[in-house]
Amino acid sequence: MVALRSAARRVAAIDRRVLLPGVVALVVATVGVAYGIVADDVVTALGALLFVPSAALLFGIALKRNRGVETRERRRIG
Repeated sequence: MVALRSAARRVAAIDRRVLLPGVVALVVATVGVAYGIVADDVVTALGALLFVPSAALLFGIALKRNRGVETRERRRIG
């Protein structure tokens, strides 16, 4: 039961303002690569791969902010 509450807090604490653009960048990269492969256009496929590092960076920032919220909650409780 405690683990379930902890998981729910983590999901609620993720900074959606940073996570949403990360998801959008990942979707754009996936669609662009798929289109480039289907249309046999290597330049489009490789250009779409440029979105992957920005998506990874935004995911990392969101997760790092989530850890900060988690440690603040522990200090408040303990």
